[in-house]
Amino acid sequence: MRYRGNILVLTAPTIVALWFSYAFAFSYLVGEAGRFGIYLPRRQWLTIHILAGGVTLLLGPAQLWLGLNRRTAILHRVLGLLYVMGVAAGATAAFYLAFHTDFGWLVGLGLGSMAFAWIVTTALATIAICRGLVQQHREWMIRSYVVTFGFVTFRVLTFAFEFVRGKTLVERMAAASWLAWSIPLFVTETVLQGRKVFEKKRSSAVPQQEKHGDSAAPELTAFGLQNSESTYLRQP
Repeated sequence: MRYRGNILVLTAPTIVALWFSYAFAFSYLVGEAGRFGIYLPRRQWLTIHILAGGVTLLLGPAQLWLGLNRRTAILHRVLGLLYVMGVAAGATAAFYLAFHTDFGWLVGLGLGSMAFAWIVTTALATIAICRGLVQQHREWMIRSYVVTFGFVTFRVLTFAFEFVRGKTLVERMAAASWLAWSIPLFVTETVLQGRKVFEKKRSSAVPQQEKHGDSAAPELTAFGLQNSESTYLRQP
C-alpha cells in the first residue's frame, strides 16, 4: 500500500514537470534566437538555467521514489550526484538572472531568495546523508524538490495573475517571485512537522516490575549495633 501511495504522489509532479519542460522551458532551446526576447543578452545564462533546472526537475521524483522505497542504492547515489550538480549550476545561473532582471529589484530579490533556498535545502540534504542522518536527508530532499518545483509554480502564478485587474506586470512578477516558493515551502514544513506532532505515540510503557522492581535502588534498612554479632565490636 505504501509502495503504491508513493507512486501516486510522485507521478503528478513528474507529469507536470514533463509538461512544463516541453511547453515552456525547452522551447527556448530550439528555433530562432529571437525566442529569448528580453533575455537575448543573457541567453547563455538562461540556457544553463533551463538545462540544469530541467535535469533536477525530472530527477527529483525518481530520487524521492528510490529513496523512500530503498531501491537500487548505487543508482540512487549516481542520480543524487547529478541532482546536486544540476542544482549548483541552475542556482548559479538563477543568481545571475535574478540580479540582472528587467523587472526591478523586488523581483530580483524574490528570485534570488528562491535560488538561495534551493542551494541551502540541497546542501543540508547532502550533509545529512554524508553524516548518516537518513530521515533528515529525506526531509531536506523533499524541501529541496519543493523549491525546485518553485520555478514551475512561478510560471503558473505569472499566468494566473494576468487575470488580476489593476496590477502592473512588475507587481505581478514580484508577487509570483515570492509566493512561488515561500508558500509551498511553508505548507511542506507544516506537513513534515505536523506529522511528528500528531503521529500516534508509540507505546513506551515499561512493566511495573521493571520500573519499580529490579531496576529500583534497594531500600535502606535501619541497622542497630546493640545486638550485633559483629566481631569488630566485641571486646577481647
